[in-house]
Amino acid sequence: MKKFALLFQTALWITFAATAYSQSLADLATKEKERRQEVKDDKVITDEQAAKYRSEPAKADTAELPPAKTDPGKKDSDNQALSKADKPEPDEPVDFEGRPESYWRKTMAEARQKVKDLENEANVIILKISSLQTQFYSESDGFKREGIGREIQKCFYEQDRNKEELAKAKDILQDLEKEARKSGALPGWIQEK
Repeated sequence: MKKFALLFQTALWITFAATAYSQSLADLATKEKERRQEVKDDKVITDEQAAKYRSEPAKADTAELPPAKTDPGKKDSDNQALSKADKPEPDEPVDFEGRPESYWRKTMAEARQKVKDLENEANVIILKISSLQTQFYSESDGFKREGIGREIQKCFYEQDRNKEELAKAKDILQDLEKEARKSGALPGWIQEK
């Protein structure tokens, strides 16, 4: 019986608290509605005022941006890359370091093009090796075979060098993507079109 009484009292308190809370929430809602009606602005923006804001570039956005960080160990390649031609338009979005969308699109396109060129060069080297090997095995003259063998060895060296350059170019592309994400560049700026 005592447990039933205790359970009944607890349920009564919870019901009372919920009712009191809902009443205070309704009171808050009415107070907020009254406050919004009092604060209501009746300002009208005219065409002249709108033109004033349209003609002036947004200086507040560029003034609040922190200057671009430069590492003393790095060359000023980023600063040189952001030449007068690459300076952002007044309304062009920029990342946290002040680099515009056009900078990222251009840089990523160049890095992707370098990777693509090295992949094409690798394919050309493979075809050249295949052609030279066919010539090597079809040639019966020993002296000509030695010359073709040297050409094959040069192609293998070029292939190894190309693989290293391709790996470096892919690493650079991945580093650029990471840097873009860290600096706040939007994903569409770094994606291939």
